Amino acid sequence: KGTFVKMAEPEETQHSKRPTNSKFKQQKLPAWKPVLTPKTVLPNVAIVGVIFIAVGIALLVGSNSVKEQSWDYTECRAQNISGPAKSCAELLETPEYVNHSSGQRCQCLLDVELTEGFGKDDTFIYYALDEFYQNHRAYVKSRWDAQLRSVTAKGHEDCDPLNTLNGKTVAPCGLVANSLFNDTIVFYKCDDTDCNTRTRVSATGSSISWKSDRNTKFRNPKSDGDLCDAPAFNSSSFTKPPNWPVPACRLGQSLADAGGVYFAQSSDFNSSGRGYENEDLIVWMRTAALPDFRKLYRRVVDTDLSDGKYQVEIDYNFPVRNFEGKKKIVLSTTAWNGGQNPFLGITYLVVGSLCLAAVAIFAVLVCMRDRELGKPENPTWN
Repeated sequence: KGTFVKMAEPEETQHSKRPTNSKFKQQKLPAWKPVLTPKTVLPNVAIVGVIFIAVGIALLVGSNSVKEQSWDYTECRAQNISGPAKSCAELLETPEYVNHSSGQRCQCLLDVELTEGFGKDDTFIYYALDEFYQNHRAYVKSRWDAQLRSVTAKGHEDCDPLNTLNGKTVAPCGLVANSLFNDTIVFYKCDDTDCNTRTRVSATGSSISWKSDRNTKFRNPKSDGDLCDAPAFNSSSFTKPPNWPVPACRLGQSLADAGGVYFAQSSDFNSSGRGYENEDLIVWMRTAALPDFRKLYRRVVDTDLSDGKYQVEIDYNFPVRNFEGKKKIVLSTTAWNGGQNPFLGITYLVVGSLCLAAVAIFAVLVCMRDRELGKPENPTWN
């Protein structure tokens, strides 16, 4: 009988995790290993210091070239009431001035004098708020960007507690939109010393927001006719924020077109853009990082702001006493590096000066205790 021999089956090939013997994987590539000595390090630190000082000087010169004046109007006196003089901040604590339907609003007048020589430079009007915490987490979160882009008409739970109101969706929802700044600011140039006659300063609310915000983050819903006829603004399903006198679709309209209802984001006050694309709304919705901030309100156009007397007419609608805040008007130009802000320039100067001081100190130490590096007899062990 024949003998059958069982052939051994070939072993499965074992895949090795060992890296290939290449210069890259074996870390044998040529490398430059600088020896850091005082004579090589100190010149480089000195160069960095000189560069920082040069940049700091340029930033400071740019910041100092900005012309700026500001006026606090937190407690400005009401001009349109009879009886004892009261501040608008005080009047805003009474129900008839808080309730928009009453038609009551406080107006005050600031007499100011321009001394910075703004002239025909590009000049901007800002409103500034102190102690208003737009950076509070609950406040920042209370918005729904998809609604503002008209991706959806519905709100979101992030908008709580202003997602819905009386069974209707708030449009736009959230605390940020509800607290929209609603003072109006109009500058007048006095034609005589007593300001008996005056000329309104031409200003526009166009192009005061970021271009990226206007083009991508805020979009009106589609409508075949008037914006207020859009399904996203249907009054049977949607309602305005409680602090707003008009629905969002009215923003940017004239007071007459809005049925005579007073609201600050009207074209009568040079507000630009309809509905969600209203630039006053867009500027406000970009929340500030610090509790003291300013936001762009208007751009002065086609006006020579020569030095002299001016009047600022203010419709005082935004309360600040309840959070112990302050309100200011800021008139400012800009430079190549933005507005007036010396902090960055000073920071560069301080860092550059510290670098040069460190170089000087270590250079003296090297000269006093100079020795050749690498000699075994130099170290001491006791």
